[in-house]
Amino acid sequence: MSGQHQRLPLEVDPLRLATREEHLQGAIPLKQMKRLINALSSDEGDVFIDVEFSVDMNRVVILTGQIKTDAKLICQRCMGEMDLPIALDFQLAFVRSEAEMERLPEGYEATLIDNTSMMLSDIIEDEILLALPPIPKHLDESCSSDNLVDDGSCQQVNETNTEDVKQENPFDILASLKTDK
Repeated sequence: MSGQHQRLPLEVDPLRLATREEHLQGAIPLKQMKRLINALSSDEGDVFIDVEFSVDMNRVVILTGQIKTDAKLICQRCMGEMDLPIALDFQLAFVRSEAEMERLPEGYEATLIDNTSMMLSDIIEDEILLALPPIPKHLDESCSSDNLVDDGSCQQVNETNTEDVKQENPFDILASLKTDK
């Protein structure tokens, strides 16, 4: 993104902006995103956005864009602070009803709107919240925990090793109780 950013509106009317094919570029302070800062260890910094409202050939109002920020999270293994760079490309389709939502072409992420204006920061905040890992963890070499697992590893965000885990079926005990009459 360029160094020059226009001042972003707090509220947007997606339908009106789409008919004018508006392009917005700028920064939103993390402090404005109350739900997001509850998941972060710091509210310092900005979220940089580059978005475009338009109407596609199916007459669907869409918002496409990019989001970039650096989120500070707490590693759930060592409880130390960690940086998570976030760079997202997204595409939303605005619909007024669930019936419209069902008629959307494949590949659109639907956003239900009930009035004409929405908070721009809420739209961006939702996308970032969806991108955050459920259990943030450092990379192995970055974790400073004294409580590492036996092999000394600290797995990266979202990694799970399901190959080594044999799940027991809670209904197996019922099969042993079953008798033929």
